[in-house]
Amino acid sequence: MNMNSKYLALVAIAGIVGGCATLSPASRIESQLVSLGVSKPRAVCLSEELDRRLDRKDLNDVADFLENLNRAQSPGGALDALLSIDNADAAAAIASAGLSCALGKD
Repeated sequence: MNMNSKYLALVAIAGIVGGCATLSPASRIESQLVSLGVSKPRAVCLSEELDRRLDRKDLNDVADFLENLNRAQSPGGALDALLSIDNADAAAAIASAGLSCALGKD
């Protein structure tokens, strides 16, 4: 293997490892929900429903919102996090997915 081939192989491996280390928005949502105390099956249901209903930007908004909620240090901080979502599509999808999963997709 010459030097260029070794360099390209190293870059390719770094790209693959970096890609695997980055969670999809739906995976981030599932992880954050479990951290908040939602059961694993319910978290899977909710993340799958949201993934079906929302585009990547909206999914990232939901994942960021849940991360902020998880980081809240007080009830006031949790309230601030709850009020921080400024995405009507995401809020509607959360409500719809919650209802769908509560009514049997568990």
